[in-house]
This record gives sequence, C-alpha cells and structure tokens, in this order.
Amino acid sequence: MSMKQVLSVLLIFTFSAGTFANGLSDEKLKIFKESVTEESIGNYANAIKLIQQLHSANKKDYLTNLRLGWLCYLDKKYDESIKYYEEAVRLSNRSLEAMLGLTYPYSAKNEWEKVEAIYKNIIDKDEHNYTANMNLGKIFFNKASYINAKSYFENVYENYPSDTDANLYLGWAYYYLGNKSNAKEYFTNTLIVDSDNSSAIEGLNLTR
Repeated sequence: MSMKQVLSVLLIFTFSAGTFANGLSDEKLKIFKESVTEESIGNYANAIKLIQQLHSANKKDYLTNLRLGWLCYLDKKYDESIKYYEEAVRLSNRSLEAMLGLTYPYSAKNEWEKVEAIYKNIIDKDEHNYTANMNLGKIFFNKASYINAKSYFENVYENYPSDTDANLYLGWAYYYLGNKSNAKEYFTNTLIVDSDNSSAIEGLNLTR
C-alpha cells in the first residue's frame, strides 16, 4: 500500500470516528435535555430511565453518575442516590460538587455523622467552602455545641461579612455562650441586610 493510500485510509477512519463521536455526543445532549424536562414536571422515574440508558453504555461517565445521584435523591431512592454520588466522587477524584451532592441523601436518611464527615472532608480540600462551613456550623448548633458552631460561622463571616445566615447564627451562638455584646452586634448586622428578620429581632430584644 502506497503512502497516499495509507493517508486516505487514515482520513476515512478519522472522519468516521469523528462522526461516530459526534453522534454519541448529540445523543447524550438529547437524552440529558429530555431528562431535565421530565424532572421539571416531577416525572423523576422517567428522568432516571433516560439517564440510565447512558449509564448502561458507560458506567464510568462522571456526569451520568452525578445526575443519577440527584434524580434518585429527588425520587426518594436514597440508597441508590448514595451509590451514584459515591461513584461520581470516585470517578472525579473527590470533586466538591459530588461530595456536596452526597450530603443530600445522607441528610434525608438522618445519618448526620456521615454528613458531618463529608463536610469536614470538603473543608480539608477547600478551607473556606461556604456550604460546608455553614451547614457544619448548623449541625453543631443544633447539637448545642456553640463553641464549635461559632468557629464555622466565623469562617463564613470572614469571607461574607454581609451574609444573613452567618450573622444571624453568630448572634445566637454568642447569645447562648453568654456574650450578649457580640450577639447584639451580629443581630444588628442581620437586621441591616434583612430588616424584617423575626429571629434577629427576637435576639436583639433579648440582648437589651
């Protein structure tokens, strides 16, 4: 076979492979779009079936596992949701979005130790992650561990000083720790950005 013939064969193969890949890409876009439409009208089972077509063809695809984790969570299939989210975490070398997604089904199952561990892992990778710090602070706050809660809320506050939740929860954490002066400051901050916040109004009245 001459060099010219070899090049011709290679060009045909490249074109065919590209066409095949484009066909797969187009099909993936089509199925994801249909799945989003089904999700938007509450047909979670149908949305799941659509994405499972792609998952059956390629179980190592990050986006299909991530999407199935979300859809199974919406459909209250929490164990399946965990399976897909965990696979997404593994495939992506522990992506933050997949790890955050994993907290949803565990929260729905009230497995708070698992949720706490996931948020701590996220903070190990991203010290100032808003969601992990805020939600971990709330977990400790709900356990009346106000010292621990305060440290996570302060991490959020340092990066988002006008954040309503950070100020409000810091106000209550300081109040329960017996520091009414600091509590008053954060309740006031909360009302500056959210003047009708009933919890901040209540807290502020308690510090007078």
